[in-house]
Amino acid sequence: MLGELLERHRATAVLLLSGFILFGAGISLGFGLSQPSQGAGDIRYSGETLSPGEKLPSPVAEISFPININTADALKLEELPGIGPAKAEAIVAYRKQNGIFKAKEELQNVSGIGPQTFAKLKSLITVK
Repeated sequence: MLGELLERHRATAVLLLSGFILFGAGISLGFGLSQPSQGAGDIRYSGETLSPGEKLPSPVAEISFPININTADALKLEELPGIGPAKAEAIVAYRKQNGIFKAKEELQNVSGIGPQTFAKLKSLITVK
């Protein structure tokens, strides 16, 4: 009789212990027992919140080549690889001082634009 009582309590203890283990695992794995942090899974893009699976908006403006170095402003010239604000301003200043470029190669007369830079730009510019 005593053996049956111990055996019955042992099974109850094992069941209770198993229940606590499963309950604890459920909490740590987040089976609906914990709240997700605010904004979890959201992506921030230019001040807008996108939900998971939502596509990014299409670009506002696309870069189109070739760029006419006789009519482009400094911002447009900055779209060219290797041309930052300083070189873009130098191109505009050169054009104002010397007139329009008659050939692409004249771009090498601008300070900071040598043969290597020009080689990268040659197919991306025009002098229409």
